[in-house]
Amino acid sequence: MTDATDPQAAPAPVLPAGDAPTTALVSAYRLDGKGGASLLDDDSLREQWQDPEALIWMHLDYTRGDVNDYLDDLAQLDEPSIEALTELDTRPRVARFGGGMVTTLRGINLNPGAAPEDLLSLRLWMSPTRLITLRRRPFQSITQVREQLEAGQGAESISWLLAMLSDALVDRVAELSHRLDEQLAIIEEDQLNDVEIDPDDITRLRRPLITLRRFMGPQRDCLAQLSQGPLWIDEQARLDLREIANQLSRYVEDFQAMQERALIIHEQRMSEHNEQLNQRMYLLSVITAVFLPLGFLTGLLGVNVGGIPGSDSQWGFAAFVGITLGVVAMQMWLLKRKKWW
Repeated sequence: MTDATDPQAAPAPVLPAGDAPTTALVSAYRLDGKGGASLLDDDSLREQWQDPEALIWMHLDYTRGDVNDYLDDLAQLDEPSIEALTELDTRPRVARFGGGMVTTLRGINLNPGAAPEDLLSLRLWMSPTRLITLRRRPFQSITQVREQLEAGQGAESISWLLAMLSDALVDRVAELSHRLDEQLAIIEEDQLNDVEIDPDDITRLRRPLITLRRFMGPQRDCLAQLSQGPLWIDEQARLDLREIANQLSRYVEDFQAMQERALIIHEQRMSEHNEQLNQRMYLLSVITAVFLPLGFLTGLLGVNVGGIPGSDSQWGFAAFVGITLGVVAMQMWLLKRKKWW
C-alpha cells in the first residue's frame, strides 16, 4: 500500500537531526545564489519571506495543525493550491495554481521497518523565487539536499533546487531497482540449479514491482513535463530534469522487465509442479489398471461357496499365483507395446 505522504526528511531548525518538529515548519533556507544557503528559524523566515527577491525554500510537515498558518497566512497561497498540497490521496502530477505550480512526486520509503512498496509522497509548490515542500514522514533525499546546501555545494536557484530534489528521489529508486534485480537474479539461479524456491520470495518481489510501475511511470511524465515547464525554469535545470526523466524511464522499463521475469519464474514453477502432479497421477492410474483385474480374480475366487477350482488341490494356490503373475506380465507387455508406460 502507498501512503499519500513524503519519504525522506529531516528535523526542524531548532531541533537535533532526526527529532520530530513541534510545529509544521521542518526547516527553511534562504539560498545565496552560489550553492549555499542560510538556515532560517521561524522569525527569520517570516521576516525574509517579505523580500520578493529572496530565494527561499520552506519545508513543512503537513500533518501538523498549524500548517495553514504557513501556507495561507505566510505564503498567501490560494485555497485550491492549499487543498492540492494537503489532500490525503495523491498521485504524481503537475498543475498550475495561482502564481505558482504544484507537483507531487513519489519517493522510496527508507524509514526503518518500511516495505519497499510503501511509497511516500513529496508535495511541492514553486515559483521563480519560492519553493514549498510538504511531507509526512522523514525523507532521506531531503536530508541529502539540505546537507549539500549547508556545505555550499547545493542549488543556485529554485529551479536548480527542484532538479536536485528530483535527482535525489530518483537515486533512491535506482538503489531499490538494483536490489530487486539482484534478488531476482538469485531466484533465477536457484531455479536453474533445481533449488527449491519459496513462493513467498517471488510474491515479495512482485508486489513492490507492481507499485513502482504504477507510480514511477506517471512520475517520469511529471519530470518530463517540468523540463518543458514555465520560462522561469533555467536551461540547465531543464536539461537536468530531462535527464532525470530519462533515467527514471529506464528504471520503469527495468521494473517491467523484472515483473515479466518474475512472472516467467512463477509460471515455470507452476508448470513443474503440475508436471510432477501429472506424473504421480499417471503412476497411480497405471497401478490401478494393473491391479484391477487382479482384484477381480481374487474377489471371484474368494467367494465362500462350493465349486471353487483347485480348492481341494495342494497345487491350487501355486496355480493361482502363477495365473496372476501371467496376467500382470501380459498387462505390462500391452502397456509397453502401446507406449503407455
